[in-house]
Amino acid sequence: MASAPERAASSPARDDLMWLVYQTVPLPNARLNQPYKARDVVRGGRAPYRFSVDGALPPGMFLEEDGVLAGTPTATGTFRFLLTVRDASRPPHLDQALYLLRVVDPKPAAAKPLAPAASRPATAATAATRPARSRPDNTLRSMTEDQTNLTVPRDPPLPMTYVLTAAKLEAIFKNAEASMGESLMTAANAAAAVENEEPAPRPLAVKPPVLGPTLDQLREMLTPLQDVEHPTRAVFQDSLRARQCEYFLRHVNALALEQHKDAIRRCPRREDLAETDRPHAGPPAARPAATLAPGSLPVMSFLEMLMPPHLLEEITDAAGTEHPLSQARPLRLTPDGCGCSLQDIENDVFGFLPYWMGGESDAPIPVRFDKFTRLQYMGALLRNNGEYLRPAGWDSPGGGFARRVDQHGVGLDLVLYRRDFRALMRLTDEERKTVLDTTAAQVGEMLDLRHGDLQGGLETLLPPGWREEAHVYGGLTVFFEPTDDEAADPKFEQFFLAYLHRLTETMQARAARAFHLNLVIPQHLLGDTATAFRFRNLLAIMKAAERQRGTGDDGDHKERGAAAATYKSSPDYVGTSDITVRFLAPLGTGSDVGKMRLRSRTDFNDELTGQDRMAVLGSVVPVLLYPGGKPEALAPQEQESLDRDLVYIGWSFGGVALWPLPVAGLGSGESVLTALDHRFWSFLDQDTGFCRIVCPMRMPLRLMLEALMVLVGTALLVYGWNCRVRRMGPVILMGLWAGAIATLAVAFAIFSCDPSLHELRKGNALLVAIILILVVGGLVVTFKPRVEPP
Repeated sequence: MASAPERAASSPARDDLMWLVYQTVPLPNARLNQPYKARDVVRGGRAPYRFSVDGALPPGMFLEEDGVLAGTPTATGTFRFLLTVRDASRPPHLDQALYLLRVVDPKPAAAKPLAPAASRPATAATAATRPARSRPDNTLRSMTEDQTNLTVPRDPPLPMTYVLTAAKLEAIFKNAEASMGESLMTAANAAAAVENEEPAPRPLAVKPPVLGPTLDQLREMLTPLQDVEHPTRAVFQDSLRARQCEYFLRHVNALALEQHKDAIRRCPRREDLAETDRPHAGPPAARPAATLAPGSLPVMSFLEMLMPPHLLEEITDAAGTEHPLSQARPLRLTPDGCGCSLQDIENDVFGFLPYWMGGESDAPIPVRFDKFTRLQYMGALLRNNGEYLRPAGWDSPGGGFARRVDQHGVGLDLVLYRRDFRALMRLTDEERKTVLDTTAAQVGEMLDLRHGDLQGGLETLLPPGWREEAHVYGGLTVFFEPTDDEAADPKFEQFFLAYLHRLTETMQARAARAFHLNLVIPQHLLGDTATAFRFRNLLAIMKAAERQRGTGDDGDHKERGAAAATYKSSPDYVGTSDITVRFLAPLGTGSDVGKMRLRSRTDFNDELTGQDRMAVLGSVVPVLLYPGGKPEALAPQEQESLDRDLVYIGWSFGGVALWPLPVAGLGSGESVLTALDHRFWSFLDQDTGFCRIVCPMRMPLRLMLEALMVLVGTALLVYGWNCRVRRMGPVILMGLWAGAIATLAVAFAIFSCDPSLHELRKGNALLVAIILILVVGGLVVTFKPRVEPP
């Protein structure tokens, strides 16, 4: 069925007109003896509709008064019919269209064996011309009618996010106004109100409402989601349900207050892993009542009415937006008056940089690098053959955005993306091995990519212990978005685990480098034992990648607490290189329970016990969303909700991530940055204005210090051993003093602000070194033999 924006765009100019849909595209095929997915064939006007069919519908199928084609066909064939429809307006609207509907049998008939050809004795001539080994002809020559109705996705499927822009919301509201009619009335009520052809309306308790929310209720639920980009379909629907629940509680509790009833505290929860997390008794309004007054309905029916399943799916389809690689522009980043990322933070703070973030503008994006520890650049799209498609500028030519990230002490990971796994799940064992060999080779090339600017070449001049990572990417983020059915399929699990195993091997082959391996996990599937994302699998991935912690190993300084190092001290951790694993779980907006459900999935799961539970919990990173669009501060209640989220996340998990990267001047980015600073960074020693300049410039300053030390040291040697140089007198001395002062100034800047010397500044090693130099110098001066002047 056409999406809501398409219907609105193709609808007549007047909002109250009626029209027939499925005129530009054919009706989807029906399957024999299987329920047909209900299709709206009429839009707009006023229900109930009256139909006249010239021809025949398939046996078992029917048209309802609300304009829906449904039923279960009981015979195959091609059915053509002329549909005439009249609505209940005064005067009524009339429309007519010719339709064709196929009913196919999903079980193809068995093919009849071909009659064997008459055999002829082979002659010498035919034997000579026959090839020694003939390859059997395996060309596809036929297909079933049901197969003709399939949709084959492109390779690779493009990333799709879900966002309700102002234009999309307006289209949804216009379509809702045209299709919903008198929203909370039954079809019988509507007919009686318009034409008075029916007796008195039946009570709603007898026949529940069928038309969904009113237009104003829909506005109340959807408007808070305007310009909030959701990375997956499941996360968007979580946000819709959260807004449905929020409005439901507001509505029914206002009525409860008027009638002096007890308030309902929360909506019924969907099935979850934790039995102890489920309410033992429903709210008072959910308990069965003995009788209902005429014209009334159960309160929980109102909850379902606010967002019926078909409306949820239509809004989701309308919000979906694909992001073509052909329209991607290379990202340009610029620091937003900040210095380097601070070193002492105990939690990771991630930000996503999708390749479409820059939009159609070439203007650089101002980034507060000092508020993040790692950024995730999306990305690279996995193809069916294991290769990757990448947007323009992914390799950050000439330094580019990756050099800006590196200059400010922030890590950068490359996101490997894929949705729709039907093709990959059909691979044979041999085909899967070939695909994984290809993907491992390409991932290795992407990890080996080095900065291509001048600084990247000059870094080789520094001493080995003082060189920084010259590679563009320091890790990988696997962003797989399977459907719930795919996630529960053993074939997807097999591919998922094999894929991650090859990525781990690829990283471990580069043992001299430290990597991050981040996995984006659907929040509602995290730990689900029926899916590939069960904790047993996630633990296996972590233990295969990370090293075993020793008693003297400080480990990752972001592993919170003194006991954290012991959580990964068992011999099950068999990693051979420095790899850190994180599990990123995107959460919807508008509800405080998402993060608590995430925690309950680890606390109440039989696959996690003891230190394994704590190891996983410290590796989970919730992903939060925020409104984009025009710059606008968060409302006070939303700011308070975000603050509560950050407090809970900072204490319970290994960090927090933001989708997309919050930017001042874009949506509520400024409010999010302020909240991040308040809860994660404000307690740390902030960089001075001097260090905010020095830290991003540390690599040129390191090179300058090295050059000055070589020049000044060489000049001192020449001065001490060459009499002609000493005869230059004050000139050479002034030059030596100037070089020494410049060397000390550069050394002071580096020792004060260079992140690589952070641990040295915190300890006493520098003080001990100065004391040793003074003692040795004093001994030399004291015991040096003195020569009397002649």
